[in-house]
Amino acid sequence: MKRIEFLQLFGFGAAMALSGCLGSCSSKKDDPQPPATPPSGPGPSPTTVDFTLDLADPANARLNDPAFGYVYGAGGTVIVAKTTTGSYIALSAACTHQGTAVQFQAGSNNFACPTHGSQFNASGGVVNGPAASSLRAYTVTQTGTMLRIKS
Repeated sequence: MKRIEFLQLFGFGAAMALSGCLGSCSSKKDDPQPPATPPSGPGPSPTTVDFTLDLADPANARLNDPAFGYVYGAGGTVIVAKTTTGSYIALSAACTHQGTAVQFQAGSNNFACPTHGSQFNASGGVVNGPAASSLRAYTVTQTGTMLRIKS
């Protein structure tokens, strides 16, 4: 094989490999887009909070579900929960250990971090580490079917 034939053959093979890669890497308009991924965490605990939740809104139905009992508000930075006594509480949603969103445990009125197992009471105090500091608590005022959560 002559040198020129080798270079032509090698160049053709490289061009074919490159076009195959580029073709498979491009997106087509007919391809379904992947679903949006949730944020990795709720973000830092906000110092100023002032928002409302409508209990009659279907988006907040889980709040009044006795088996679930909580929703996130303020862009996922606040968790609002309904206790076993029927009152509503709001705390910062980010675990103070590494920032994972805590979840409400309706039966015990505690909040738990699913990543490392930290537990917090209804006031936000640490019950079980590794978290060392409390969750920030917010004021909840109910007027009819509206909850106002503020710092």
